[in-house]
Amino acid sequence: MTANNTETATATDQDQHLKENLFELQAKRIAILQAEIAERQDEIDMLKILILDSHPAGTYQAGELKVQVKPGSRRVDGRRFEKTYPAAQYPDCYQLRPKPLSQLEKLLTTEKVEAYMVSGKPTVVVS
Repeated sequence: MTANNTETATATDQDQHLKENLFELQAKRIAILQAEIAERQDEIDMLKILILDSHPAGTYQAGELKVQVKPGSRRVDGRRFEKTYPAAQYPDCYQLRPKPLSQLEKLLTTEKVEAYMVSGKPTVVVS
């Protein structure tokens, strides 16, 4: 092996070593950032829980920020509804699935439909 070949081999080994080190550093940085994101998301979730516990649905001013506390979406649990109100007996209550909640409440009354309602998770929006 000549001096030139040895230098080339050494340079190639060094380049490979640098690439491996860079790759390791990049992977470690990604892991650190992911942990920070998870930690911050946990804090955000906790703050939202505190806001949901202390404020009913509505829009609030928080300094220069506007905070909206939104109720979870309401909808009919189709399987439970169909057991009590089968499509064959109550065709006016159905499309290909139960009609929207507001229409069912008009057709049957809120009290009759209430047992079949499900609500989505309430949300907080800060803008």
